[in-house]
Amino acid sequence: MPKFVYRAKKNPQEIISGVITAGNYDEAVGKLLHSGYTPLEVFAERRVSVSRVSPAFDFSRFSQGNSLTVVYSFVRQMADLLEAGVPLLRALEVLWRQTEQLRVKAIIQAMITSVRAGGSLSQAMAEHPTFFSPLYVNMTRTGESSGNLTMVLERLALLTEKEINIRSHVFSSLMYPAVVLGVGILTMLVLLTFVLPRLTDMFDDFDAVLPLPTKIVIAMSDIFSHFGWVLIVAGIAVFFYLKNAFKDEGFRLKWDEAVLKLPLLGNFFRQVEVARFARTLGTLLEGGVAITQALESVCPLVGNVSLRQNMMKASLQVREGTSLAEALKSSQIFSEGALSIISVGEESGQLHKGLLKLAHMSEQKSDEMARAFVTLLGPLALVVIVAFVGFMVIAMLLPIFRMNLIIN
Repeated sequence: MPKFVYRAKKNPQEIISGVITAGNYDEAVGKLLHSGYTPLEVFAERRVSVSRVSPAFDFSRFSQGNSLTVVYSFVRQMADLLEAGVPLLRALEVLWRQTEQLRVKAIIQAMITSVRAGGSLSQAMAEHPTFFSPLYVNMTRTGESSGNLTMVLERLALLTEKEINIRSHVFSSLMYPAVVLGVGILTMLVLLTFVLPRLTDMFDDFDAVLPLPTKIVIAMSDIFSHFGWVLIVAGIAVFFYLKNAFKDEGFRLKWDEAVLKLPLLGNFFRQVEVARFARTLGTLLEGGVAITQALESVCPLVGNVSLRQNMMKASLQVREGTSLAEALKSSQIFSEGALSIISVGEESGQLHKGLLKLAHMSEQKSDEMARAFVTLLGPLALVVIVAFVGFMVIAMLLPIFRMNLIIN
């Protein structure tokens, strides 16, 4: 069985290290937890391929949506337990027992150790930045200092739930057109690769003069049937190239700028990002977080790199003394109506209410646009696919009709 090197907390003051034998990483972590240790670092003993996780929680194995769901579950249950009068340490222990995922148990165990040693919940969260973003840490710290921790956790749960719904909405809006387009492309590939070559052989036997549409389709069929493996290799190469290219900030910036310029999708993604930004910032301000600190926590959450950079420039202007409405105006992201709502909120001292109202309006607009996408893009993709397939069918039937006329 493979061996795993580990570092773990035996108690709040003592850290131990050693080697443990286990079938896999999860089993190694489980053995450490069963022994009463809090894993800090676990990796395979083989030095050729060292796989480290610190602290004992590798969220790269989860999709972003899944990790957000885990965070939501944690925050929601913590808010419910604290509201029911359960002490903080006891609430963490309850969550530790209820959690089945070993990596989640490990991180909660580390938080229990930190709180038991005298640390606060926000300090315990800050020790796990891959799990809790600065947004959660800052909000929790504000709730602890104001004595409203339960209320703050409740707001965080609602905010996370909104974020999950937004992502699910975007995914479901684009799924139907993508499925229709994918099935259509697969159908065309099957026709070009397997069906049309047999008809082409028949035309060669008759030695008939083929019309131009038929020649075009036959040429495409020849490419797919004889060089299909080249196209597959090229497609895989392009996939990995784009995968690496998206890690480059410059390429990602150009890509996101191009996305925002798309006729319908660009405005849709803009509304989604504005809603996310406004709701998160409004929630932070409502929880008592200073606006400069709140902007530092919110800006990294913006998914579009182009919008994120503009938001960060606005954050710097606010830090220098510019009003939020004026700073966002120079970013050219928000509409005049949205800027008016923010400006009125600043003047009345109720900026958080204005931002939450703006978030609600942007979410309504994105919902309407999503319904329009599902209504229009699905049938549009279907029409395009049917047109291509129809063109190929007609192109192959033309020589048959011509031969039939000659025979008659």
